[in-house]
Amino acid sequence: MDNLQDSIRNVLRMCREVTAWREDFDPGTAEWFTLLALSQETHSLLIRLPAELLPEEERPSPAMVEILDALQDATKEGAK
Repeated sequence: MDNLQDSIRNVLRMCREVTAWREDFDPGTAEWFTLLALSQETHSLLIRLPAELLPEEERPSPAMVEILDALQDATKEGAK
């Protein structure tokens, strides 16, 4: 489990680096846009993992879990 969490931690670090670069550097090339899209999709996938798989520092707080659960419930009810 520690290996998995270390890998998740490293990938999230890289995603954040790309986000920081985006603010300071944008050559506008196709490769750059591919890197941005890859980073965003990767981050999106990782944050959807069950909280127990995430490194401790990346886990949502109990208050955030309640808010997310309430939003998810409201979305389900709104879809009915």
